Amino acid sequence: MRGKKLYAVLAGALVLLILGISMYNYIYKSHRDIATERVAHTVSATQIHGELGKKDEIEKYVDQVVQIHGKITAIEQNAIVIDNKVQVGFIMDTPNDLYIAGQIAVKGRCVGYDDLLELVKIDQATLIHNN
Repeated sequence: MRGKKLYAVLAGALVLLILGISMYNYIYKSHRDIATERVAHTVSATQIHGELGKKDEIEKYVDQVVQIHGKITAIEQNAIVIDNKVQVGFIMDTPNDLYIAGQIAVKGRCVGYDDLLELVKIDQATLIHNN
């Protein structure tokens, strides 16, 4: 009788320990390093804008690492706009050597499509190529 009770207490403690470790790992996941992740899709700004505007292609791009290329149409404090279709936020400050109408390629995480501004949103971007 005493052995069964001890076994039940130990089994319960083990289950609680496993649950506690699982919850801790779920809550405190390590952060993604987008700069070192492999690119899932390489597309132009116009192409990704057209596909994300359809709504049925959202799952293909959202939370994926993408490489976007096109012409810079606006430079903001912490972001740029490519081809008036994709807003790109950089990990660090916007690089100083960018200029309007320059060709660019960036790698970042696709956040989704902003219906209000009609822009695809990319964050955690790094500069791949700048002309």
